[in-house]
Amino acid sequence: MARNSHLPTLIRGATATVAVGVIAGVTAVLAPAASATVTSIGIAPSVTLGAHRYGTTCTYDVSVTVDDNTKRVYFFEEGQGPSGFADAMPVDGVAKTTWTPSKPGITYIYAVQPDAWPETRQVVDVGTGIDLGSACVAL
Repeated sequence: MARNSHLPTLIRGATATVAVGVIAGVTAVLAPAASATVTSIGIAPSVTLGAHRYGTTCTYDVSVTVDDNTKRVYFFEEGQGPSGFADAMPVDGVAKTTWTPSKPGITYIYAVQPDAWPETRQVVDVGTGIDLGSACVAL
């Protein structure tokens, strides 16, 4: 009767595979819960006339939805960094602020909660604005 010399190697390989699977399963169960996350960002529509959707001297309402009401939300434009233009505590899963665009051009508005990644962003097309009070002209 011939003896299979590869049997001990196969058993060691199978044992290692099972051990890795068990460790991965335990790690997944013991992993900490996901950090706070901004799940959406929106800019309330306003009456803006002209070639762009937003104007530099005009003010817009920004709101975000979050999955953690205990952490402040920080809002900033592209290039501003996390100190940004505003911060707000969420209430019932929503944080709100106002935004006046700082410069014309296509850019992003970001919203982030501490220890969260990635931040959520919204593309914005900003023109030079003329605030008429009840409307904005964005040239």
